[in-house]
Amino acid sequence: MTGSALEGEDELVDLDPTYESSSMERLLELALMAELTQEAWFGRSQLIDVLHSTVDAFGHDVVLECRHVLRHVQIKSRKLTGKRSRYTISTKLAERPSGCVVWVGWSLEPATHRVRMKYRWFGGAPGEPLPDLGSQVGKHTKGNAEGVKLERPNTRVLNLGAFKKLDGVPELLDCLFGPS
Repeated sequence: MTGSALEGEDELVDLDPTYESSSMERLLELALMAELTQEAWFGRSQLIDVLHSTVDAFGHDVVLECRHVLRHVQIKSRKLTGKRSRYTISTKLAERPSGCVVWVGWSLEPATHRVRMKYRWFGGAPGEPLPDLGSQVGKHTKGNAEGVKLERPNTRVLNLGAFKKLDGVPELLDCLFGPS
């Protein structure tokens, strides 16, 4: 096929998560959903209903429901070797029942070409509201015409240290929906 997308399909493209951030975010979200739903199904004999947000206007990326617990989840991520330690959280997440934030630290397993993930948690118990986000208002990442980074009044900044370190997917499921 001349002129088709199939030409050069054998060429390897070195994708950079920095420049392909939307694709990387989606990959991590799907990997996280796969981990959660597999552990719930095979490890706990439970189903998780996964609803994806189409519009990023209400502070959450996905809505998860299991055992009559509804969670509005904002997902934050970075490469495990990354330095970022401050994350901007939407205050609208606090308006949702049982809003929470799941932090995903990731690395690539070279031998398998699979993502390995570690998790952290910021949220209350099932049925409880999101804990206080503090008072530090987030700012836009890019400056305006004068180079000033304006505040984003509907956001707050959380340090990674505010997130609870988790041992794996079973503990993340406990945080989300309570002990099995």
